[in-house]
Amino acid sequence: MTEQKVDNPRKADLVRLRGDLAKEVERLRTALRRPTEDLGGDQVWVGRNARSWHTGLAGRNKKLAMEVDKLLPQLDAAIRAEADQVSPADARAYRRGY
Repeated sequence: MTEQKVDNPRKADLVRLRGDLAKEVERLRTALRRPTEDLGGDQVWVGRNARSWHTGLAGRNKKLAMEVDKLLPQLDAAIRAEADQVSPADARAYRRGY
């Protein structure tokens, strides 16, 4: 006799996480945009040090956007790798943190 399967709670958690993350991606991608623009203008800080800081911040802004762009595809891959259903014992173990 085969054991009844139940919905995979880990997959459900990952899907929920993806929904939450999708709402935040654009905010995360652009978190440094405004400070970069402000520092790059002539109203906040000028001079050689200002240009150096602006260059560094612009690089970090670009790197942050690139890393954030990787999050949803990685999460999608993790969701695809999960079974739709698991044994009740596996579901209980997941819920208990094992």
